[in-house]
Amino acid sequence: MSDYLSKFFEGTFNCLSRCFLFLVGAVWGLIEPTIPFAGICLFAILVDCFTAYRLGKRVKEKNPKATTDDAKFKSNYARRMFYTLCVIYACTVLGWLIDTYIYPFVKLYLANIISGGFCLVQLLSILENESSCNKARWAKVLQKVLVNKAARHLDIDKEDLEFNEEQEHGTN
Repeated sequence: MSDYLSKFFEGTFNCLSRCFLFLVGAVWGLIEPTIPFAGICLFAILVDCFTAYRLGKRVKEKNPKATTDDAKFKSNYARRMFYTLCVIYACTVLGWLIDTYIYPFVKLYLANIISGGFCLVQLLSILENESSCNKARWAKVLQKVLVNKAARHLDIDKEDLEFNEEQEHGTN
């Protein structure tokens, strides 16, 4: 009886493992064309996180009234970044599937448009991070059209931030 059970479980495990590997291969084959988009979006969000970290360090140096220490890695930010990546990748795969299977007669390049839109938003965020609390000439030009993230980045009142910037420039 035990020989029969061991052969049954061995056969069941063998069959289930093959089915699992088949499903993994099928899913991989389906999403494989969209993997470059995922890599580009991951790179964009990592650069955004890096520039936000740099902004946090600059704000802490220039504004002693900053009460929180956001220049450090926090798990809730990582969770939010992971969730964002999952959503954008799911939308990219969906766009590719729509483009490939629903409208194969018209190349809409939906995966390109979705990923490109996300990367454009990340690029704007990167430029906002780098231009905030920055005295460089290029940053001053960007500050005229982009939002200054420094005030909300570290829970500083905008008035306190502006007051400190005015003191640095010598005006009151």
